[in-house]
Amino acid sequence: MSSYALWDQLLVGPFGVVIAACWGAIWGSFCNVVVVRVPRGESVVRPPSHCRSCGREVAWYDNLPVLSYLLLRGRCRHCDARYSPRYALVELGVASLAVGLHHVYVVQAEGPLGLRVAQFAITSLFAVAMVALALIDLATMRIPNAITYPGIPIAVALSPWMSLPHLWDGLLGAAGGYLLVRLIADGWELLTGRQGMGYGDGKQLAMIAGLLGWQTLLPTLFLASLQGTLIGVTTLLWLRRSARRRRALPTPSEAPSEAPSEAPSEAPSEAPSEAPSEAPSEAPDDAPLGAARLPFGPFLSLAALELLLLRDLLPPFLPWL
Repeated sequence: MSSYALWDQLLVGPFGVVIAACWGAIWGSFCNVVVVRVPRGESVVRPPSHCRSCGREVAWYDNLPVLSYLLLRGRCRHCDARYSPRYALVELGVASLAVGLHHVYVVQAEGPLGLRVAQFAITSLFAVAMVALALIDLATMRIPNAITYPGIPIAVALSPWMSLPHLWDGLLGAAGGYLLVRLIADGWELLTGRQGMGYGDGKQLAMIAGLLGWQTLLPTLFLASLQGTLIGVTTLLWLRRSARRRRALPTPSEAPSEAPSEAPSEAPSEAPSEAPSEAPSEAPDDAPLGAARLPFGPFLSLAALELLLLRDLLPPFLPWL
């Protein structure tokens, strides 16, 4: 058996799955750093990982993805500060995405092994960027230029490795993605006087279509809009109903003196707030649903990941793909 055939067998078998899971978990850990530091304008490299409660640097054996969180029970070894379970969940999520992408681009795909491995590496890192953008947009209602500005040219440069029909498909996709969202956003504001999609959404779509080609522009927008409408409206209705129930509860005349004025936060100090500054639940009960602001970036990320993972299943339902 040749060395090429041996590597092919190894990478499509259980060994390849384990490598993909470890690869994804490591990048999931880095994704947590990006989500915390980028919105604050901090470097993702310096200083090294540390506890923001006591300032102590996190040792390498306390920084193993998922495993260290479980062994330390989600707390700092030195000051016992509690860490948010979001850290482990992101690492597990990105590891799961990597396993799925390994199955699509290495196991099921045809072609040279080197190209399949390259496509897996590219799409898995792209998935990390999508997850980071989704979490940051959920927390801050902003899509940071620190990710999209370098991400767009990198995506275009890597697009020839994605087996697109033409070399210029990625460049056309990046330009078309931003211009399309810009046209929708400016047109909506002109017609209604209110801001709809933000320009950050256009940069994210440019990053997506820059890697996957202009052919994915309409499918991405269609999937993101459809799922955003279903999930968004359902969430807003649930939040409105919950707010009405809370307001219907009787208010005690006096709070017990022993009770603290605020419940202590369980998230570590380095974790960003997971609620946007303009949460839908803060809107009046009778406010129209259209007046609420929902981030669109998470749905763009979801659509992009679906196009990657379901690329062989979606074309019958999306004939323009």
